[in-house]
Formats: sequence, structure tokens, C-alpha cells
Amino acid sequence: MLNLHHLELFYYVAKHQGIVEACRHIPYGVQQPAVSAQIIRLEEEIGTSLFRRRPFQLSATGRELFDYLSPFFGNLPQIETRLRGESVRTLRLAGLSEVMRDHAPELLARLKKKNPRLQLTVQEADQRNAEQMILHGEADLAVTVLDKTPPAGLHCQRLLKLPVVLWVHEASSWQTASEAIKAGAAGKLDLISLPAHELLPRLFARGMKKLKREWSITIEVNSAELIGPYVSNGLGAGLTVSSPHLPRPSGIRELPLKGFPQLSVGAFWAGRLSPIAQEFVDHLTTIARGSS
Repeated sequence: MLNLHHLELFYYVAKHQGIVEACRHIPYGVQQPAVSAQIIRLEEEIGTSLFRRRPFQLSATGRELFDYLSPFFGNLPQIETRLRGESVRTLRLAGLSEVMRDHAPELLARLKKKNPRLQLTVQEADQRNAEQMILHGEADLAVTVLDKTPPAGLHCQRLLKLPVVLWVHEASSWQTASEAIKAGAAGKLDLISLPAHELLPRLFARGMKKLKREWSITIEVNSAELIGPYVSNGLGAGLTVSSPHLPRPSGIRELPLKGFPQLSVGAFWAGRLSPIAQEFVDHLTTIARGSS
């Protein structure tokens, strides 16, 4: 049987990507040589290497073992609190910066008022990183755009779908998305967008493929908030979504992209939601229904 202490040390090494960093975070005193020796023993028991030392990288076996251990060791602080009967409640959120900025503060303030001792952690993350945080016990709930269905073991609740649209300057001649697309494909109109690897431009590319047209990004921005100012200054057509929570600047015309895939936003989590997390999801669901 594998030594539980060895498994705990491996969890910290894998989580913090190295023995040196692990020793700084292990909640009791242990020296680097001791950790190294016990990890070697664990690898000998298993019969294979768990990670490469420099640069640090988990092996396939190491990744599988870390994924298995994370829910247990990651949730130990919460379990300890429950067993001691303490009234402190925690909520660890991960997700879209827009959600964390526009909706989370008001909802969390409401929850905090009802639960004064509520401890909060809020982190920005895309779907892939948020999934890993939840699977590794580092977050309780995530709210992100959904690029794909979350993996087995995670519960998912779709909140809303946002139509993909183009923004153009009100003084421009483009009255429909078809006109703008024709001009863009001909190189007569610049496309302002988030980087091509982001979900929104990938959805746009799928729609363009169906039309058998190509329109490459010519002005790349790293924040959706920059698209409006660039369009307002006549620099091109902006790729964005239609949402009541994303106000359209004055002087901009919105052109719906009919037939294009929509951007899905959803919440996902592992296991059973705590009452606090469930209340947060319920509030988000109410907001989403009001936006649809």
C-alpha cells in the first residue's frame, strides 16, 4: 500500500511545480532533502517516474496521480473547518473577468451581508484553467464562456447564450453584416478582435467558413473593452457580442451576424454545491434570465 505521507508530499510538489516551492507551502516543517528522498521512495514503489525535475513537468503517471489526490488534499482545510464545527464559510470563485467585475461584487456583497464571516477567493480563469482548479480542489465554482462540455465529474449549468455581432462606425456605409463581411473579405475593412485563439474569434471563423469566406484579424486587442473605442475612431469593424451588460458606445452601429454560432456562458462545479455557492448560482441564473 502506498504511503499516505509520501502521497501528500507529492501533491504539494506537483501543485507548486517543484520541491523548493513545495517546502514553502507544506503546512509543517520539512526539509528539501527529506522531501526528495520520500518522493524517490514513492516512485520506486510505483515503478515509474512521476515528474521531470528541470524544467518541472509531470509525467503521464504523475498527472493521473495528482488528479486523483487533488480533491482530497485540496479540500482538507474546508473539511477541517466543518469537523471543528466552526461557522466560517468559504467561497472560491474562478471565471471570466467580466463576470467577476460586473456581477460578482454585488452578489458577493449580498452574501457577505447574510454571512459576515464568509471568506472569499476570486480568481480570473478561462474554462480550461477553471476546470483544472476545480478538479484539483482549488476552486468551488467557475463561471466562464463554454468552449466545450466540461469533462466527466463536473456539473454544468448553462446560463445564457450571447449573439455574435459586428460593431461599425455609425457614419460608415455598412448597413448589414453581409455588406461588412464582403468588404472585409475584399480587404477594404479592417477587423478588430480579440486574439485568434480566443473563443469569440473562433466562433466567427466557423461562421465565415460556412459562408466560404475569409476575413483575418488586422487589429488585435487583448481586452473586449478596447473594441468600442477603436471602432468609434473609425479603425474598422469590431467583433463582439450583443449583451445588455456590454453597453454599446454612442456613434456605433450594431450588425447582427445571423446564422453564426453564439457564445455560451455557464457555471460548473464538482460534487455538491455548498449553500453559499448554490445561492450565488441562483442569483446568476436570475440575472441571466433577465438578459435573455
